Amino acid sequence: MNAPPISVLVVHTVDIDPAVVRALLSADDGLNVVGFFDGFGNHMPTADVLVVACGSYSEEAGSLIREGVDELPDRPVILVTQGAPNGYVDHAFTAGAADLMVLPDPCDVHLARAMSHQVLFTIRKSVQKREPGAAVEGKMVVLVGPKGGSGKTLCSTNLAAALAASGQSVVVVDLDLQFGDVGLALGLTPEKTIYDLLTSGGSMDAEKVDAFLAKHESGIHALLAPRRPDQAGLVTVEFLRDIYAMLRTTHDVVIVDTPPQFTPEVIAAVDASTDVCVVAMLDALSLKNLRLGLETLELMGYPEDRIRFVLNRADSQVGIDLADVQAIVGHGPDVRVPSDRAITRSVNEGMPIALKSPGSEAGRAFHQLAALYTQVPQAAAAKRRRRLSFSRTG
Repeated sequence: MNAPPISVLVVHTVDIDPAVVRALLSADDGLNVVGFFDGFGNHMPTADVLVVACGSYSEEAGSLIREGVDELPDRPVILVTQGAPNGYVDHAFTAGAADLMVLPDPCDVHLARAMSHQVLFTIRKSVQKREPGAAVEGKMVVLVGPKGGSGKTLCSTNLAAALAASGQSVVVVDLDLQFGDVGLALGLTPEKTIYDLLTSGGSMDAEKVDAFLAKHESGIHALLAPRRPDQAGLVTVEFLRDIYAMLRTTHDVVIVDTPPQFTPEVIAAVDASTDVCVVAMLDALSLKNLRLGLETLELMGYPEDRIRFVLNRADSQVGIDLADVQAIVGHGPDVRVPSDRAITRSVNEGMPIALKSPGSEAGRAFHQLAALYTQVPQAAAAKRRRRLSFSRTG
């Protein structure tokens, strides 16, 4: 059964196009906009969520957030703004915002409509946090490498390592069900795998799933691929969806390492994700497949602003440079991971280079990648957790 629509009250400043905000809140039947106002006023309708929209953060936006919190302290306030968030995140959360969403600048109506499901997810997450006893869902990042050998598993395990080092609770799911290497990359013995979990019998809950996770000394948890390729066929898409949902209630970030093809399992993981990270190398075949992969994500309706691009072995001298990448892919990488012999040694030792040599160029690159998924400063996050600790009473 689908969740009932969430009622939303919108107040906006004069420096943002109201049509963009309306398009952003057009996600099917998931939202019911009960009011749309230029600023805060008297006799405004009540709603489950208050959205404060502005072109750029200002004292006026902060004042609107504070007024909304003062009027109904239990109601979450979502800030929607354009441009980079640097410099005002702390101010927004201090004012009382429960969450924020940053739009590209510029953002037209067409782009806003494409991003409407992202704002629906943000709003639902904030409402869920306020409900008594409700589980808080973490991020789910799916790593996609349309060509084998691009370094996807390397990026998955090092992203997990960098997030764990920053204090996040992280689990890696090895979705390469026939030939997965997450266990090898982390030096973990596959004593229990996703196949063992599937065939264990009995009811499925978060505590039971946790018992089948391998534990790395860094704090990373991993749900490993089956030991034999013939066991992979029994793992269904429906089973995987249930596992993702459980893991997101017990971890800050779920990282899914995928096989090269867009199999039904990979498509289902992408559909369930909050973010996608695509991985490629400096060779024509890898970049061509990456372009096809991005086109596939576009056909799936996946929001472009939730896709990151990692270029592995970015300093390779192979006759292709970053200008060529720009021409083939359409844009440059978000993170460039250089070639480093220490990476191979770290894999052989089962200790990601993000932990083994965090100050190396490769180690810094993976920490840069992790920062893309933890952009809210820790102090602001702590304030948000304290504010959201009370239950919803309305």
